[in-house]
Amino acid sequence: MENYVDFINKAWKDFISTGNVNPKVRSEIGDSWIRCMNYGVDPYDGKGHVKHSNINELINKNNELISVARPVMESIYSMVRGSGFALFLTDKDGYIVDVIGDNDIMKRIEELNFLKGELWSENVVGTNAIGTALYLGKPVQTIGAEHYGVNQHSWTCSASPIYDEDDNLIGCINMSGNYYNAHSHTLGIVTAAAQSIQKQMALAISYKLLNVTFDSISEGMIVINEYMKVKRINGRALKILNISLEEAMNMNINEVLNGVDFQKLLQEKNKSLNNIEWDFSINNDIIKCVINVLPLNKNGKSSGMVITFTEVKIVHKLVNKFVGYKAQYEFKDIMTTSKEMANMIAFAKKASKSDCNILIQGESGTGKELISQSIHNYSDRARGPFVAVNCASIPSELVESELFGYEKGAFTGASKEGHPGKFELADGGTIFLDEIGELPLDIQSKLLRVLDNGKIVRVGGTYEKQLNVRVIGATNRILKNEIRRKNFREDLYYRLSVMEIKTIPLRERKDDIDVLVNDFVQRLNIKNKNKIITVSKEYIDKLKKYDWDGNIRELKNVVERDYYLSEDEMMNIDINNLDYNNMTQTLHQEPINQEEIKIIPLDLLEENAIRDAIKKCDGNLQLTSKLLSIGRATLYRKIKKYHIDVSK
Repeated sequence: MENYVDFINKAWKDFISTGNVNPKVRSEIGDSWIRCMNYGVDPYDGKGHVKHSNINELINKNNELISVARPVMESIYSMVRGSGFALFLTDKDGYIVDVIGDNDIMKRIEELNFLKGELWSENVVGTNAIGTALYLGKPVQTIGAEHYGVNQHSWTCSASPIYDEDDNLIGCINMSGNYYNAHSHTLGIVTAAAQSIQKQMALAISYKLLNVTFDSISEGMIVINEYMKVKRINGRALKILNISLEEAMNMNINEVLNGVDFQKLLQEKNKSLNNIEWDFSINNDIIKCVINVLPLNKNGKSSGMVITFTEVKIVHKLVNKFVGYKAQYEFKDIMTTSKEMANMIAFAKKASKSDCNILIQGESGTGKELISQSIHNYSDRARGPFVAVNCASIPSELVESELFGYEKGAFTGASKEGHPGKFELADGGTIFLDEIGELPLDIQSKLLRVLDNGKIVRVGGTYEKQLNVRVIGATNRILKNEIRRKNFREDLYYRLSVMEIKTIPLRERKDDIDVLVNDFVQRLNIKNKNKIITVSKEYIDKLKKYDWDGNIRELKNVVERDYYLSEDEMMNIDINNLDYNNMTQTLHQEPINQEEIKIIPLDLLEENAIRDAIKKCDGNLQLTSKLLSIGRATLYRKIKKYHIDVSK
């Protein structure tokens, strides 16, 4: 070592006086001397003299690097304490951000201005392990006069650059002491330290990313250990459950998620629960959620579980979005020039702005659903779901579960996860109960309770769930007549008809036929790009002579048929399109021979009436139900009751 110290001293002096580098000097040192001479660095100095303008800002900027490197530096220092060495940490530019060392060497460090906040790059203090390592991007050891500045000739320094996981230079770690203590192992120590810091930085970033992800996901997440103790919980979970972090860390997961067999899940490898509706019981509140439970395995042994969950109402919103529970029509879509219709629309708009239940009564085909959708879109619930239910199309034994949902195992064939009803799917929006007059009486009483308190109970359940749903009912029956016939509850009628809207049949606003027909034809022209049809006045006049028992729906049917039968202009009406109406008018007008009336059982009268109607309608059950003024579901039940073969 003494021979090398003498050699490098002489080589340094020769270089300073001649500018020539002895070929035996290591190339990384010789090249650095040349750079320093070109920088204009004073070789007879070597002390730090460029201080960062804001040391606190410097420290804060490198806080993550310092917090990771400090334990590594302390670990190394514990091994070299008392040996005359100090450890330094710099940022990527060479500013010192942390120092650890013995008291005696700290005095020498102050003399050299080798302090926190000082810049130790080559162009400021000359060749040194820190500056040269940062320049070359690799570990460097400097001994004695290898340093360019004479004030550093009594030092030996070993430095290694530090990189992040993307190979970006972020700092440097250096170990300095008396030159006579120089050893190649010192460079190995700092190189290993730099690698350790790099790995710890990568882990810290990954852990930070994991924390950010854990707290930013839209689902609630709880991590529990094998003893059912909560180890972690994210902010979303705290918000859903409406509890504090302290409450969460102390909660008993078996009580909170009563009924989930966690022990069984722990014992069965690769067993999980996916998308199960379950209730969280928290502080006497029931919070319905869709949960997923995934076991954690460590060395082939279960070490806990991850529970993720979302509020059912959020899931329902997504279901509504993709299933299409959305109102399409607005009041502006109602085509009319009628003063009576304008008054009806004005009233409907006022009703929209209230939160009252609404009953729409009117003949079939008069646009009851169009009005209900317009009411929803004009109301404060426009952003919520619009769920339409045709009460006549649901078999009587399934009406309750369809409307109010059912719990798991509620009945044979029920889904094991349970199922939400239409009322739950409509939470926050509007439910439209079309043909509400067809509801069975027992369901009417349950609907009345929902209208009274806004709560539903699923089939097979005991928990009352509070909902925020507006109900719009519609019927083509005269409900007051149905009340007299004991087919509809009077109290339900008054609860529903807080706001009552009566649609206007087409025969009472025939002036609208003109605008309606032109709108239908315009839409058909758009749909059929290669066909342009116009409407003659003669055609409109013919349409106005008809009474349109089927209202707008029937008109649209006739216009569409005539459209496709026309070449350029619609002038004639296909009379076959009106046969059904002619037939129904004839049927209604058939005289009854009073002398043939006999006193016979009501059931037989009903059966004969149904058979006759089916025969007259050639087996068309839709026309039959209309002719008999009963719903299709009711007709099907009667056909089954009387064993009527509709094929004959």
